[in-house]
Amino acid sequence: MGDGLVPDAASGGSVRIDHELPKEARDWGRLLDLSALEAGDLILFRPIPAGSDRISLEIVRAQKEFLHERHAQWTHAAVYLGDDEHICEANFKVPNIPYGVNIRSIFCYCDGGHAIRARRPLNMSPKQRLRIAIGAVTNVGARYGFENILKFAWAANTHRGIRHTFRWDIKYAETQSYVCSTLYQDAYNYAFQGATIRQGSPATPAHLSASTDFSPADLPLQWLTIE
Repeated sequence: MGDGLVPDAASGGSVRIDHELPKEARDWGRLLDLSALEAGDLILFRPIPAGSDRISLEIVRAQKEFLHERHAQWTHAAVYLGDDEHICEANFKVPNIPYGVNIRSIFCYCDGGHAIRARRPLNMSPKQRLRIAIGAVTNVGARYGFENILKFAWAANTHRGIRHTFRWDIKYAETQSYVCSTLYQDAYNYAFQGATIRQGSPATPAHLSASTDFSPADLPLQWLTIE
């Protein structure tokens, strides 16, 4: 369980792409090798350097109140859709993309400014993991849970920690608003009831990083240089 694939890791080869790529990847010149990933896998992100994103910095501060830094460092989560490019995520910082749940190219994070980690749920067949992807996509268009970002900031600034602040209960679920980690939680439960990320429990990127509902070994990732 490490720090994921960092931007300065050596390239593992080259790749030629026959379709248009996001500007971020074209400018940086590298793509993420997705050959080890399957639909329903969890993708975690963190900004490099850590303090480059104010919101992410606040999320890390809040998460460190209840989990070790190796988990607290992860600030964004997404569901891989299994098509060699796309993820489903809840976001509000993307220009020209509506706030909330959307489908976007994972290559947008191939910008030299993010570390990436991939985890696979345990005790699931490929078809069950596919249901995670389906569960995520059914929420496309749902609004972003801004109230929870405010709670993150409050938890960090008061040092009370998220366990005293976040309660994802039935009332919250009925609002159909999501932050990135609760989107994965909801999609996971669409497919399979796990032991540590069940509906009604707190789910942050740090919780997903620490959860024993995933294989202890991360999925292998490497960069590929664009030809």
